[in-house]
Amino acid sequence: MTSTTKDLVYITGTSQLVQVTSDTSYELVVTKADADSIGTEIPRLQSLPTHLTTNKVVILDSVNSGTGRSTDKNLYEQLIKPLFDNVLRVKHEYIATVSAETITEYAHKFDNDEPTTIIFISGDTSVNEFINGLEESQHSSTITIFPFPSGTGNSLALSIDLTDEVNALQKLITSTKVSPLNLYEVEFPKGSYYLVRDEKTTEITQPLKFLVVLSWAFHASLVADSDTPELRKFGLERFKKAAFANLEQEQKYEGEFIINNGQTTISGPFAYWLITASKRFEPTFEISPQGDILEDSLYLVSFNTEDNGTYIMDIMGKVYSNGSHINDHRVSYKKLQKHDTLTLKARNLISKQKRRFCLDGSIIELPATEETELKFSVSDNVYKNRSIYIIN
Repeated sequence: MTSTTKDLVYITGTSQLVQVTSDTSYELVVTKADADSIGTEIPRLQSLPTHLTTNKVVILDSVNSGTGRSTDKNLYEQLIKPLFDNVLRVKHEYIATVSAETITEYAHKFDNDEPTTIIFISGDTSVNEFINGLEESQHSSTITIFPFPSGTGNSLALSIDLTDEVNALQKLITSTKVSPLNLYEVEFPKGSYYLVRDEKTTEITQPLKFLVVLSWAFHASLVADSDTPELRKFGLERFKKAAFANLEQEQKYEGEFIINNGQTTISGPFAYWLITASKRFEPTFEISPQGDILEDSLYLVSFNTEDNGTYIMDIMGKVYSNGSHINDHRVSYKKLQKHDTLTLKARNLISKQKRRFCLDGSIIELPATEETELKFSVSDNVYKNRSIYIIN
């Protein structure tokens, strides 16, 4: 095996070794192989897991996620489709996005009562859009999801140790482990809207679910400011570029985070504030070292505004250093349990910068006001009569 070849899986019974050649494009090859010569580190497929055989299988491809799709590196066309069609014989429906509303529109119309596996070729936001887009069902059903790390932010995939699209495909076709995907809820004030490319779109009229993160202050600002065509072409680097631009402005967000009706209060002004279920937002950005996406709990990560011009990057540097920021006395790091009552009281939300929140990569703009409240809760994996699971 050369450095430009990746082993995918050895199919027991057929003596076939499926490989991917080239690091710059996907080319699927199937060769006959001697079982005795196949290393133990290569996954072996005895039979397909039930999430690919018993369930209806749908692939949702957010074609503009990450740096977009190119002719020479298209995960579905060059890798998944030939593998599913010609080797594994997995019947599936493929849906490619044609607008920013494709996934939400699909979720609105989703009425499958049969167990369904939805494979996302996307980042975190697409999974969030699908779940929040679901309508109430008269019959209970199960939805099992699997995220390929194909977006700019792939925290959900990272949470189940997926950093590479080829290795993700290995797990999809070999793993039999499926776990509840816990959901978290936020209630935004009336008059809040989604922002897309800094323009108001859909008004938020009901509580929303999130899976990975809800943030305010510096984190939300850099995510919002990086959402431009000019910066998106830089992939993960877009966040760093937006972060440095935000560092030129004072990061001061006034408010308090209140836990259990005042039993614990974390007071601002905040430079950084978020609650998250995830351990990492990037492969080396360990925001919550104790986080586990499979647990029904959140973690608060926050720190206050300082006069020192370097304090934000000092703390962010520790995030990249195995999450050592949680030991910094300036950082609040607290586990939030399922039955905790959680309220953020935010003040001085007059300027647009101060009233933007990040919900799993989507940006929410609150109405201009002197003071408002947001309430959060840890729920479970059931939404609109559907039980949500994740292959892990």
